[in-house]
Order: sequence, then C-alpha cells, then structure tokens
Amino acid sequence: MERPLISVIYCLYKEKIEWIRQSVESILNQTYGLFEFIIICDNPDYQSAVDLLKEYSSADPRIRLIVNDENIGITRSLNKGLELAKGGLVARMDADDIALPERFEKQVDFLTRNPDISICGTDVHCIDGKGRITRRRKYRRHSSVRLLFFRNMICHPSVMFRKDILGLRNPLYDNGTRYSQDYELWTFLMMKGCRFHTLDEVLMLYRRSGKQISSAHRETQAQCFKKAHKAFVTQWLISKGIICHDDTDNVRIMLKKASEAYKRASDQDRRYLEVVIFTFYFTLSTSDRKYIWKYLTDSNGIMFKVPFHMTYLLLMSRKTRRDRSGFLE
Repeated sequence: MERPLISVIYCLYKEKIEWIRQSVESILNQTYGLFEFIIICDNPDYQSAVDLLKEYSSADPRIRLIVNDENIGITRSLNKGLELAKGGLVARMDADDIALPERFEKQVDFLTRNPDISICGTDVHCIDGKGRITRRRKYRRHSSVRLLFFRNMICHPSVMFRKDILGLRNPLYDNGTRYSQDYELWTFLMMKGCRFHTLDEVLMLYRRSGKQISSAHRETQAQCFKKAHKAFVTQWLISKGIICHDDTDNVRIMLKKASEAYKRASDQDRRYLEVVIFTFYFTLSTSDRKYIWKYLTDSNGIMFKVPFHMTYLLLMSRKTRRDRSGFLE
C-alpha cells in the first residue's frame, strides 16, 4: 500500500520566535516524511516570524506558507488550511508545541491498522514557557459521549484525522466558534458516529503558559465551551426523544424528564443519562442549595453511578469552578 500523504495544518499568531522555531523543526524532523506543511500566519504584522518562515519554506519544498491579509482568528485559519490540504490524513500542530520525532509515524501506523477510527490523538507532556516538563497529561484511550458530556477528551494539537470527515461538514470547524472550536467539533463528530482514540504514549510536548490564547482569553473561551456543551447535551436528549426544543432553556424540566427516562432507558443510554442528570444537579445546586439534598437522595441513585470526584465537585467546589457546565449563565 502506498504510504498516505499527511497535510499538516499549523497556525500561528504571536508566539515567541524561539517557540516557532522549535515547533517547525519538530515537524520537519519527523521520521515519517511524506507530508505537506501548511503554515498559516494570522498576523501579517509579525514580520520577524514571516521572515523566519520564508527561510524555512525556501529550504524545504514541503512547506506552503500563507500569510493572512488580516487577523481572521484560528478557527477560520484552520478552515483555510483544510481547503488547501491535499493529503488523505490531516495532522494538527500549534506554534508553541513540540512534536516528538515518531509522532506522525505512529499515528499513521495506527490509523492504517484501524480503518474504523477517524481521529487519533496522543498523550502529552505539559511544558512551561522555558520548555521544562511539568507533568504528563493522560487521556482516555476510547472517547465516548459520556465523557464528552462533562469535559474535553482529546488534545487538539496532537490529533491526526482522516480528511474524508470533511464530507460530514464543510467548513469542518464552526466559524461561529472563536474559541473551544475543538470541543465543538468533537461533539459534532461524536453525534455523527465518528470514533476517537488516543495513543497510550507521549508524542507531544504541550506548552502551558500565559502567552496562550486559552490563558489570555479564558473567560471568552469558557463561554464558547459552555455554548457548545449545552448544544451537545440538549441535541442528544432531543435525538433520544427525552426532551423537546421548548425544554432546552429550563434545566428543572430537563432534569425531571431525564430522571423519568432513566428508568426505562437501555443500559448504554443509562450510562449517558447518569452524567446528564448529574450535570443538571450540578447546575441547579449552584444557585439553589436544596438541589444538593435532592442529588444525594435522588431515586435513581445517581451519586453512586458517577465517579466520586464528580460528586465532590458538586458538594465542595466554588461557583467559579462550576463554569464547565453549559447550563450556567
């Protein structure tokens, strides 16, 4: 079988020059070399970065450098890169991260051997601004609706996915979602039946610093996440006939209907509903503490069905830590 071509989609805005150099070279030094490297600079005024990238592109024909005329944001830049992509596989990469040498080789090998998997990510080592490893971040091997109901489940810059998923939606990323565009995409693809997998191996160094978009625009990102989260949960409930569109702005009604549906649901749907019902209690107890008691005495025994740390969050966390629920205004 001919080895598949990878299209690497790489966006930058104002990351440090040294970080850009490290991330670009980590891609160019991959052991799997059959790729095109689409670099999109979303900051036309960042001349030092543009000059550096022109040096790389003149030396390596795999690089395709695009400099946007104006700042359009990462979501639109990613879609722009996908429009140009020629490969059957697409790999994401951010300008402040570092790919370990065998990342592409191992992801291609896994996707080749597992044609039923659409998206493949990896575990990562988190690094600080100076490149020092702070901890390993492990992800669930097989992602599910249940997991996605409560949090993100895969490291976006580590993923490689099949380009044919563009047939499900084009543009693939929702242009209306400026931040948390990865979570919105995962919820869409999960509802379409796509399967995810994370390799049990660290193949990326994932930088966590105050220079990141997620740190500089944390509140806006949280709002984008909450919007996508609410849409995902309500869409799933509607698809199962548990609620109707008119119910989506009334958490109490949705809790009541989800609790009633739990008693007659299939085993798999029960596992999903456990997290949904928890989420509704989690939301309501933020402003009305009687829902803590209702949760503890729930007739379906939800507190015994979800992981203990979730109950701990509901009982002990401050309101500011409950922003992970899309049903909190």
